[in-house]
Amino acid sequence: MPGNFSSILGKRIRTLRKAKGWSQVEMADLLAINRGYLSELENGKRDPSLAILKTIADGLSITMSKLFEGL
Repeated sequence: MPGNFSSILGKRIRTLRKAKGWSQVEMADLLAINRGYLSELENGKRDPSLAILKTIADGLSITMSKLFEGL
């Protein structure tokens, strides 16, 4: 079962997505991932793989370090 870190990371992903002005649908389409999966990530219900985290960082045009900044 995903832990507290998943929730914190999910909130970070949501914050970065919203800063780009993207809806979940827009971001999911851009990253070629399922919107439901993105929602579960943002809500801390899923633990993302390293590959998905890299996809998210690349889609947001940030480094992996920036993705985890402040966590």
